[in-house]
This record gives sequence, C-alpha cells and structure tokens, in this order.
Amino acid sequence: MDNDDQETGRLAQATGSCAKNAALATLQTRSWRQFRAGLIAADAAAIVIAYVLADAIRCWGYLRVDWPELLPNGDSSVRMHMKVLVFLPFVWPLILHRLDWYGRRWQTWADSIRSAAVGAVMLSLFVSAVALLLERDRFPRMQIGLLAITAPATSLALRGITAIVALRAGGRRHRRVLIVGTGRESVRLRRLASTSLIGRPHILGHLRAPWESGEAAPSVVVLGGMERLATALDEDFVDEVLFSAPLEQLAEILPYVRQCEEVGVPVGIQAESIACHSMPEIVDMHGLPMLAYAPVRHQPEALGVKRALDIAVAIVGIVLTGPIMLICAGVIRLTTGSPVLFHQLRSGLNGRTFVMYKFRTMEEGAERKQAEIAHLNESDGPVFKVANDPRVTRIGRFLRRWSLDELPQLFNVLKGDMAVVGPRPPIPAEVAKYDRWQRRRLSMRPGLTCLWQIKGRHRIGFEEWMRLDLYYIDHWSLRLDFLIFCRTIPTVLGGTGA
Repeated sequence: MDNDDQETGRLAQATGSCAKNAALATLQTRSWRQFRAGLIAADAAAIVIAYVLADAIRCWGYLRVDWPELLPNGDSSVRMHMKVLVFLPFVWPLILHRLDWYGRRWQTWADSIRSAAVGAVMLSLFVSAVALLLERDRFPRMQIGLLAITAPATSLALRGITAIVALRAGGRRHRRVLIVGTGRESVRLRRLASTSLIGRPHILGHLRAPWESGEAAPSVVVLGGMERLATALDEDFVDEVLFSAPLEQLAEILPYVRQCEEVGVPVGIQAESIACHSMPEIVDMHGLPMLAYAPVRHQPEALGVKRALDIAVAIVGIVLTGPIMLICAGVIRLTTGSPVLFHQLRSGLNGRTFVMYKFRTMEEGAERKQAEIAHLNESDGPVFKVANDPRVTRIGRFLRRWSLDELPQLFNVLKGDMAVVGPRPPIPAEVAKYDRWQRRRLSMRPGLTCLWQIKGRHRIGFEEWMRLDLYYIDHWSLRLDFLIFCRTIPTVLGGTGA
C-alpha cells in the first residue's frame, strides 16, 4: 500500500509539474500575443496621426510658401482624405507584418528603424496608387512625401510607448537577468538581450556551465559555477535565466531549468549553436508542443501565392501557345510518326514520382539504345547528357534548340506536379545515385525553369548544378521567381537550348 501511495504521489507531482510548465508557457505566449496586439492597435492609430500631421504640415507650408507645382490645392479636401484614411489603418500594419515588425520578440531599435523606413517606401507607393485611382488631379503630391516621414516617426514613438506601458504593467521594466555560459556565444547573447526593444535588462553576471572546458571570454563577469544557481535565485532577485548552450546538452540543462521553474523564474535556451543546420521552432500540434526542425522555412502564404501564379501562368501559356503546340504535334506526326508525346517518369516534391510530358524529340525506342552510347556521356554526375545525341531526330533538334519540346509541361504545372520556377525534375534512377546532401533539391516542387537553365545549362558541372538548386531553395522568394522567369525569356528566344 505504501508503494502505491508513493507511486500515486510521484504521478501527482509529475502531473503538477507538467501542468505548471504548460501554464507558464501559455502565460508567456499569451503575454507576447497581447503585446503584439497592442502594437498593431498602436500602428493603426499611428498611421492616422501621421496622415493628419502630414496634412497639417503641408497646409502650413502652403501658407508660408507658394508651391503651385507641388500643391494643386491648398485646402485639404475632407472627403478626399477620408477615402485614403479608410485603407491606411489596415494597410500599414499589414506592410509592417510583411517586414516582420511583429514577429521578433527580441527586435532591436535598429531593426525597427530599418523596417519602418522600408515600410514607409511601400506605403508611399500604395498611397500613390490609391490617389491615382481616386483623386488624381486633386490629391497633393507633397502629402505622400510628408507621410513617408511622419509614418515611421509616429509608429516608432507609439511602439516605444507601448513597450514601456507593457513593461511597467508586467513588472519587467528593470528585469535582472542571469546568463549561464562564459564563452563568446554568451557575450553575444548578453549584447542581444541588452539591445532588445522590450526593455534593457540588468545583467547580473555569468555562471560557468559544467559542459564548458575553455577559458571565459575577457568581458565576462563569472559569478561562479552552477552550484551557485540556487543561491542566486533565492538572494539576487533574478527575473530571467538565459542559457548559452547547445541543445545537445539539453539533458544536463533540464535539472537547472527545473530549479528555475520551482521558483517561477522563466528560462531561455539559446538554440543557435545546435549541431543541425536547421533551426528548431516550437509548434503547436493540437495542443501538443512540438520541437520542429526545417532547413528552410517558407511562408505558407507566399507558397500559396506561388501556386496561384503557377496556375495563372499555365492557363495563359496553354492558351497562347496552343496553336504552336498543335503545329509541333502535326510536324512530329508527319516526319517521325507516332507517338507525338513522350511520357517519362520523373521525381517531384520530396521524391514523389509523376509522369512528365514532352514532345518526342528522339527516335522510337531511344531509351533502350542508351547503353549503346553510354561512352558519349558528357556529364560528370549521375546524369546522362550528350550534346550531339545521335538518337535525336532532325525536327527534335529544332524543338530542343528553341525549348518547344517543353511546352506540354504546362499541363504538368496545371496539374500541380510542377511549378513554373523550381529545380528541374530528375529521373528516379538518377536520384538513386545522389549523395545525401543532393537529395535536398527534391524538397521543393520541380519547375519548368531554374537557375541552372539561365546560368549555362549543360556547360555547368553536375555538382555546381546541385548547388544552384540548393541556393534557390535556401533563398527562395517570389521576387527571385520573377527574376528567373524574366531571365528565361531571352534564354529561350536566343535559341541556346540543347
């Protein structure tokens, strides 16, 4: 019976500890969300204040100096300005959100000023477009320039006020922080914490961790070893403990984290120096916290826009090139017979196989004859490429030169097997010979064109080809897709295909 009581007690203690940890995490997340909501409301108010202030400065300047070319009307039309003010409280926070204004808990003032300046340029373009549509002849152009100055100023001012109010309300105005770790990374962590927008903490000092073997950094004030943590928590009025340690040491860190939790002190663990290249992220899976790793995190919204653009481009491309495809099909049928289309199994997103369509450019049964010309392979990797492939027909050589054989792949884009821009889809047999690091190029939907296509195609070695694809994946953006698409047009028109 005593054993049952002890087991029940341990179970209750473990359940209470889990509930306490979950409550603490929920409280911290809720606190940050409330602060972020306050920032959004402050920015909505700031843009209205900035617009009114810009109009007041403009009218004041009109009274002092006669600038007819900049001020078409000295009086401010209330109706005209109200039309613009309907959009601004929604558009300005959306622009700032796109610039990660609300996404970083440890954002510095330098980051905020940079984001506000970029946002002001984007806002000016938006207001110019609205003015062009609504009041082209009456809207004062100087208003746009003044708004680009007043908007960042008012937003930064209200952001600072919101931060101060939130800090005082939460009792974190002068929080005292203890750092575990004495190496260079701990110095960087201290500097980042000291330049945080959300308060400037007082760094009590550093504790030497048991997993550290080297000497402490010159500027580090070492208070002792980890045996002093409990004393510091009890006597030094610690508000937060930051661990400068890799997650490989998580097993050694957890006992000290529990010491902090026992007295209600929040803990932060630096995750940058983890052995994996991908950065961990805490995600919520139906209430279950998960530590997620991803080499690259692409915003789902941006990927959704990319897919919508792919569908639009595929539909427009099929309509515009439909007559050309019919002519190509007719010529292939008359010169080399059936079949007109070449169906080939390719590897797509994360290795999924799909049937890719191309106009047939080789003689019938060309794949069975590949072994006979294997000695002509010019590729330095698991890819078969021959510049003057004897299996290619005369009309096929013409289609390849002008990339007309790729037109049926627009239907693959429409189906969702491919994208307009992305790494070219490989053959499964080639994928089987990839090195481990090369398989990451399958982590994005394959495309009609890519960096390899516009950088020289077959003149580029296999390994460089792989690195270009990985660069595209790591640095992907809608802007990069647009640039690659634009560069592809002159490449195709120049007839540099093979």
